[in-house]
Amino acid sequence: MRITTIATLITAFALTGCSTSEVLVAHSVDLVPSDEVIAESSLLDVGVVVFDPGVPDGEIAMELLEELIEEGTFVQIRRTEALYFAVQLRDTLRRSNHWGSVWVTPESTVAADINVVAEILHSDGEIVAVQVDAKDANGHIWIDDEYTVAIPGGAYNRMRHGGLDPYQDLFNEIANDLAAVRAEMSAEEAARIRSVAALRYAAELSPEAFADYVTTDKDGSYTLNRLPAVGDPQFGRTQRARQREHLFFETLNQHYVNFASSAAESYDSWRQYSREEAIQIREITRSSRFRTGMGIASIVASFVYGNNSNNNGFSDRVIRDTLMYIGMDMLRTSATRRQEKRLHVETLEELSASFDDEVEPLVVEVAGTQHRLTGTADIQYQEWKNLLRELYISETGLPAQDVEMFFEPEQIVPEDTATTTEPVPDEAEQVIADESGSAKTEA
Repeated sequence: MRITTIATLITAFALTGCSTSEVLVAHSVDLVPSDEVIAESSLLDVGVVVFDPGVPDGEIAMELLEELIEEGTFVQIRRTEALYFAVQLRDTLRRSNHWGSVWVTPESTVAADINVVAEILHSDGEIVAVQVDAKDANGHIWIDDEYTVAIPGGAYNRMRHGGLDPYQDLFNEIANDLAAVRAEMSAEEAARIRSVAALRYAAELSPEAFADYVTTDKDGSYTLNRLPAVGDPQFGRTQRARQREHLFFETLNQHYVNFASSAAESYDSWRQYSREEAIQIREITRSSRFRTGMGIASIVASFVYGNNSNNNGFSDRVIRDTLMYIGMDMLRTSATRRQEKRLHVETLEELSASFDDEVEPLVVEVAGTQHRLTGTADIQYQEWKNLLRELYISETGLPAQDVEMFFEPEQIVPEDTATTTEPVPDEAEQVIADESGSAKTEA
């Protein structure tokens, strides 16, 4: 009778370790497109800043790295996601048809009318969370919110949802919220944002001439004091420089998109596997804790029962030994499950090591003179801004169309020698600004 009672209690405890899961529907958030044609003068350009990966830059101390891994955060994966998410959000905003040009940018810039800045808080294939801040050139906040989306397994079914990213609901939510703010805005308000952005850019390039056109208020917003005269040649030069910055973004976005495309297959596999791993790790952790607690409780119960019984009866000895055996077995299986968790984490760590986010050199040709930009995207962008200022100071009306950009062809190293040869010039894709400042591609 006592054995039956003990078994019943153990079964009851075991059942408490079970949990139910909510049924989720894949891709339940639809993108809301523009239902009307927006006048070109009212279209706002958007810069989607490469997401903050939520991990430190550069080399990371081993102790901190191990802590991140234990939390399920893999540095290389996060750095890849930071760029991948920005590209996906850019593409989503473009598909919505609410905006003018949309670029992925290395940092916030007044070359765009609106900047979207985001930080990845969590991403394991099952749950994705980001903090998003969007602000226009006037300094007005459009979005300051955290977005969290649960990803069902069905979202990874490429046969059924081949054209959608598994995280598409997240990008749709952000895009819809931005569009909702834009829908409440008048054409005059949009024009004001465009004017402030243009004048802030002019003030950055030539503060001595344009600093007082727009002033900063105490709350961080900007006040438009006056507009330049129609046909002002100095202001026209700043806007040609701004068109060149747009061209830089268009060219750099080729690299971003190519990188995201090349990483997509491996990253999708990682996310799907990571989702399964995250669920298993959570279940293993829950089971491990449960088994550890039950094991300790069973061992204590064995001692308590032994002390309170005469230890002479056969049933007393069976109950005491059974409790002791159950307790030791649960502690052993708890340790085994912790080892399983570590193996899962190590597997993901090995997968994350395959990603790389280096940027190839960018060659800028201005009126026949070539400039080679190297380093990370951030460094290249800073070099480009310095070059723009030099051009602005030196030019006397150089048109924006005289600027061409392309990525430097890869160097070809013969297999039979270890020495590096000069690069063989291939045909590089060049992006050239047309008369309106937009970009087109030449072979």
